Amino acid sequence: MRRSLRDKTILITGASSGIGRGVALALSRGANRIVVTARRADRLAELAAEIEANGSTCVVGVVDATDREAVARQLEAAIAAVGPIDVALLNVGGSPVHVMGGRNGDAASVVDTMRKNYDALVHYLCPLIDHMRVRGGTIAYTGSPAGMFALPKSGPYSAAKAAGRILMDACRIELAQTPIRFVTLYPGFTDTEGLAAEEVPSPALIIPLERAVDEVLWAIETGRSAHMFPKRIRYAIAVARWLPERWLRAVLRLVG
Repeated sequence: MRRSLRDKTILITGASSGIGRGVALALSRGANRIVVTARRADRLAELAAEIEANGSTCVVGVVDATDREAVARQLEAAIAAVGPIDVALLNVGGSPVHVMGGRNGDAASVVDTMRKNYDALVHYLCPLIDHMRVRGGTIAYTGSPAGMFALPKSGPYSAAKAAGRILMDACRIELAQTPIRFVTLYPGFTDTEGLAAEEVPSPALIIPLERAVDEVLWAIETGRSAHMFPKRIRYAIAVARWLPERWLRAVLRLVG
């Protein structure tokens, strides 16, 4: 375990599966105090047992991140139990396939995706800023390369992640004089249970969960303001953002 991520109080949202769970387990070997939150109580209980078996303290918060008042209560209880938060990984989100005007493209589904990805970020981000404003700390957010432009079959998800990306940028600008570090993570297609592998253009684009966890920990430890991985995704996004808009739309239609 990296030295700078030992003996810390760490909050991880969306910890019941995927990257959140993987990061929690990796950090559990660092004698940390780990707060894990999600909606699925049974999975959090299993995770907590593994964390404590690895030598760290674990506090479980069963909470729906779209419920602002419930999040506030859970944060207050967690801080009372283990002390001030040093590092927070805001990792809630995800989305089924959406096709505007078609599959899951109705207003209710679009708004639900925004709530699960954007509202869930805001409900933790704002109170954590108040909490860390004087003492300092790191707030990391799991965004997505999809937030760079409209990804076919994921328009609402792309929109939510774009909103999160811009909000984190605003935090860096407006809170630059505070001791809070903001890290935005852009993981590519990661081999988790939530990945719809059949929707990925090529299996070669999928990375193992262990690789994603390692990239996340590296970015947090080194204080990167943003980190997109793997490199093949980062380079593809960089090229795409230089394309004329009509060309980019044509490419995305072919990919989708």
